[in-house]
Amino acid sequence: MTDTQLIVSHFCIPERVTRVAALGEGFINDTFLVETSEKQKYILQRKNSSIFPNIPGMMENISKVTRHILSKGGVTFRLVATKEGKWYHKESPGTKAESATPDAKAGSATKHAKTGSATQSDEYWACFTFIPDTFTYEHADSLGLIQSGGEGVGLFHSLLSDFRGELADTLPGFHNISYRFEQFSTALAKNRADRLQEVPELVEEVNRRKVQMGAFWQLVQDGTIPKRISHNDTKLSNFLFDKDGQVVCAIDLDTVMQATVLFDFGDAIRSYANRVPEDHPDLTEVGLDPERYTAFSTGYLSKAAWFLYEQEKTQLAFSALYITYEQFLRFLMDYIDGDTYYRIRYPSHNLVRARSQLALLQSMEEQYPFMQQTLLKIYNTL
Repeated sequence: MTDTQLIVSHFCIPERVTRVAALGEGFINDTFLVETSEKQKYILQRKNSSIFPNIPGMMENISKVTRHILSKGGVTFRLVATKEGKWYHKESPGTKAESATPDAKAGSATKHAKTGSATQSDEYWACFTFIPDTFTYEHADSLGLIQSGGEGVGLFHSLLSDFRGELADTLPGFHNISYRFEQFSTALAKNRADRLQEVPELVEEVNRRKVQMGAFWQLVQDGTIPKRISHNDTKLSNFLFDKDGQVVCAIDLDTVMQATVLFDFGDAIRSYANRVPEDHPDLTEVGLDPERYTAFSTGYLSKAAWFLYEQEKTQLAFSALYITYEQFLRFLMDYIDGDTYYRIRYPSHNLVRARSQLALLQSMEEQYPFMQQTLLKIYNTL
């Protein structure tokens, strides 16, 4: 029996497991496809406890959100409990496995975080149903797929717009640009990988936009822009599509929390509306494509405009600049730190990512009036 098959044995999978194989290439988690004798498939995932310090809270969030979506008639995966009736299996050398219960009440995430906090030696595993006949895309190659993706993000927000529970803040500081600025200052001061001398012009690009980005974050912090349930990682590959290119559901809900949905819109534009992938090395080909932007915005607002407040509509276009800026900063910071966060395929990968994101941001800045006008036109047609 392989190590992953042994892990699978802790979960309540009724069929006989015949094969466990690596699936995809995630930045953060290790994912495996579980095949069974009855053709039913499952996803087994090793959660990265060094990136997600509160996995018990994360799993409770995922449980609450997926149950709410299912209660509204939406499509999503179903978590598979362990044989002890838990939502995750924890492996810690020399200690007994711990878990968060499927019936955990709101507010219990703090308790689990204290009693089951992760160390470097801990391994957390989760299992959930595989949704058949679906596909993922790293990059959108048609306007129809882009508009469908927009509908998917909007539908996700719409289904959760009446969610009244509380979610654990599993990633404190996520999308908080003030927090990112503090991290960036520390990275510059330590210069762990001795790379700072390679990127002075990129550091300057970060610094000259600080006031503008800080002003947007203040609107979130003071409640001018309301907090809702958001995915917080709405890149194209985090949605499943059917064979006709229609969106099925959101996946990778590890980052789901209470935040502004504008973060999701901005991150999706960063992914969908770019002419090329986020790590494209030829900067002359990087940029916001007007047709892609229009298609995604049309799809999104067709599902989400009904619940958005005026403050959210006003700031929707700028959210794309904010998230792209943040991602540029984070790729650059990770390169300076010595590639400690994102997985890389070659030594300069994070630097290439940072330069590419900056080029995309500059393209957005040039086209910002168009971005605002396009949203206004869409609002007027709904």
